[in-house]
Amino acid sequence: MQKNEIEIRLKKLKAELKKVELIAVSKYSEIEDVVRAYECGQLSFGENRVSDLEIKAEYFKNNNLNDVKWHFIGHLQSNKARELLKIPGLYAIHSVDSLRLLEELLKKEHEFKGSELKIFFQINTSHENEKSGFESMDELKKAVQLLLTRTDSKLKIEGLMTMGAIRTEDVKASALKSFRDLKAIREQLSITFGLSHLKLSMGMSGDYKEALAEGADYIRIGSLIFK
Repeated sequence: MQKNEIEIRLKKLKAELKKVELIAVSKYSEIEDVVRAYECGQLSFGENRVSDLEIKAEYFKNNNLNDVKWHFIGHLQSNKARELLKIPGLYAIHSVDSLRLLEELLKKEHEFKGSELKIFFQINTSHENEKSGFESMDELKKAVQLLLTRTDSKLKIEGLMTMGAIRTEDVKASALKSFRDLKAIREQLSITFGLSHLKLSMGMSGDYKEALAEGADYIRIGSLIFK
């Protein structure tokens, strides 16, 4: 894509999102397009495969583009935790979907060389089998409690993440329900643990307007930028 086209799309989205953090999902994009977006002032990018993120992050590092923020947004297998934590510029993981995965990340956190890594707990609000994510409030509370007790850890709870339903006749209505359910879960955690700062990562290219209406803090958009 031409740089000016990417710039126009980014400006339009950021004007609409205002203070909401835009994560440019670059998972299907060539490195050249990601660099063009970076040159237009976009610093936050989302990848859903560890191997793809490794390649792009190393390219950015080798070219001294060091202020980029890499957000891992895909399903993370426990055996990939070490590889992910080693990636330069890793800023956040939006897809910590189980207590077991959190425990694995904590075991391997010595591999992370940054000062702080933001953690989002992924919630399967649509209860679809195709998706990962916490479905038990009890397990979610155990994960939150574990992370809060690790006061010396570089892994810090940032918030909650969800996605709208895949199998639905009404995408927007289903997305609104998922986003409202995520807000309700945040409220429960806030009451239980006194967490008033939890951020919401929700909304993609097809339902970001609904996420905005429900108070998203991070929105993950790919095709509206790069396609």
